[in-house]
Amino acid sequence: RDFPWHSSGELVVEYDKRNVLGFAFDFDESVTKSNWGVEMTWVNRQLFPDTDEFDGISESGTINMTISADRPTFINFLNPGRTFFINAQFFLQYIDDYNDNFYASGPFNLLGTVTAFTGYHQDRLMIYNTLVWDVMSQSGAILPSIVYRFTESFSATIGANVFMGSQDMIDSAINELRPGVNRTGRNAYEDPVERGLSAVREHDEIYLQIRYTS
Repeated sequence: RDFPWHSSGELVVEYDKRNVLGFAFDFDESVTKSNWGVEMTWVNRQLFPDTDEFDGISESGTINMTISADRPTFINFLNPGRTFFINAQFFLQYIDDYNDNFYASGPFNLLGTVTAFTGYHQDRLMIYNTLVWDVMSQSGAILPSIVYRFTESFSATIGANVFMGSQDMIDSAINELRPGVNRTGRNAYEDPVERGLSAVREHDEIYLQIRYTS
């Protein structure tokens, strides 16, 4: 057991310049009749919260890649009159000098999204759905929505945002900003962290949006 003593911390706000090097290209593929996009960046000295550092921050380089593919596809038994537009994206990341006490997942991260939408009744009724999954943090989301256009200027949207994830434990910070706490029990020297989409896993919502434009 540790008893809380007088404690404090220093907080510094900085706006550091970061060097980013990247490239991007797009192409279409005739065999699958799909369009592809690829982006890649290298970011030098990116800041990550790290409980092993006295100032709580580590500087690590990251390599990031985004791969996107989309294709209009007929699914006749669901909608014989219009295609489903299907888009898939994959976000890959490598964090240099990573350790388990980063607040971020790593050192390799992979997040994928799949979006599909189609329209009925001359696109007066549009149905959307997006699935999101982050592999390392085991978190994700389901984002369905339905849009009905009554007139050219009046429409209504109903949808839901459903998130999922879990909590991880990391070593407590060696120099915390908050006052010292009375630590005891099995996880006395660990703190909970919610990585990826786990940070919003308790923020599920259902919404209704009405739009009128003149």
